[in-house]
Amino acid sequence: MKNFFNLKYAFILFLIIFFFVFSSSYLKYKISRLILSHELSILPNLIVKKISKREGINLSQDKKKSTMILNQYVATHVMPIEINIDDGASWKLLHGSIWCDGVSDILNRLLEVINVRSYLVFLYADDGSSPHTLNMVDFEDQKLINDKNSSLDKKTLYLFDAQNNYNPINKDNKFVNINYMINHTDEFRDMKKLNSDNIELNLLKNNKGQLWDRNIFGNENSLLRNSSKIIVKYLPDFIFESLIRFAVYINPNISKKTKMYFYARIDHILLNYVSAKKKYKNLYQENIYKNESNFWLKNFEKLNKI
Repeated sequence: MKNFFNLKYAFILFLIIFFFVFSSSYLKYKISRLILSHELSILPNLIVKKISKREGINLSQDKKKSTMILNQYVATHVMPIEINIDDGASWKLLHGSIWCDGVSDILNRLLEVINVRSYLVFLYADDGSSPHTLNMVDFEDQKLINDKNSSLDKKTLYLFDAQNNYNPINKDNKFVNINYMINHTDEFRDMKKLNSDNIELNLLKNNKGQLWDRNIFGNENSLLRNSSKIIVKYLPDFIFESLIRFAVYINPNISKKTKMYFYARIDHILLNYVSAKKKYKNLYQENIYKNESNFWLKNFEKLNKI
């Protein structure tokens, strides 16, 4: 009988806490933000897990090939139009349309999951303007001098541009660093985004680029982030898919129409293309996020995703 009353009071306490939390817009917002925070990185970890299953490989092993796979993933799952959002990588993925610096941030976070060192790099033309941002990857994970990114020789790094799906592959289909690209400009003439001041690849040649955001992983991470990575890796996917949808559902700052679009985006970025296509079609027909939905429907046809 005593145990029964203990369970009864525990249940009542749970109901009180549940009611308090879900009657508070502030708490719902905070919980939503936590679930999709960089600190937990649930969405990036789940994406890498799903891509690994699809590709049939462990993305943490062949790091160069895996970086190219993730670069292509970002390039084909984010719209190349300039409607920006200043937020974390998970929210940028849901939003689906950001500037080149946001695209590079997404790739940085995905590469953290497979322990590949990457830098978000602002490129500068000769006049000091910054026309483009991309990633430079350090597969050797060189040590910094006095913790300064600028101590690295950029020419030893490997260029990946997730907005334009540029990969550092030469004519012999080998991975090459930036020094090779500068000395063999003719092999990379298609990378027109790297031109400036009427000079091919000048955004690399002038050496004005700044290594900005350096991603972190392993012992540099907090215990919470490393624990989250392990939990996502070994527990069933549906738990985290539901949790991500829940984060969108409870957020009081997201409108009903935007939530509908985000649900389509969740299916899309988690590689459930059939469900995503159905949701985009419904959104298009209901004139909700019509331009975005139409873009992704055409993109599915172009890439033969379904």
